[in-house]
Amino acid sequence: MIKEIYSRDIDAPKYNDDVIEVTDQLQQLILKIENCLFTRQGDVLGSPNMGCNLDDLVFSLVLNESVISQRISNQIQAYCLNSSSSAFGLDVRVQFYSTVERNGCLVDIYINEERVIGALF
Repeated sequence: MIKEIYSRDIDAPKYNDDVIEVTDQLQQLILKIENCLFTRQGDVLGSPNMGCNLDDLVFSLVLNESVISQRISNQIQAYCLNSSSSAFGLDVRVQFYSTVERNGCLVDIYINEERVIGALF
């Protein structure tokens, strides 16, 4: 059984201070994806290309939804999936929106057709 250190940020909505390590493969994958999504490239020692740079992607003004989705998927493939987690169905959905008050972007990660991560920019 593989164990991962519980690395969710204390300010995260699903943070649980009773957990030290994670053994469930799905939860391990979700934590890895969260770390990859919210990490800037160059912040991880020894892996200078790890990280999605979501702020840069979303606010670049020259990239469309499918390009951003593909770049996120590439990061997840490269840094989050392993032989045991490749059995999960993974889908990245990016959608720009515009309202009277603001413009923004929704980034949703689905695993096995269930939304497990959502980020609003």
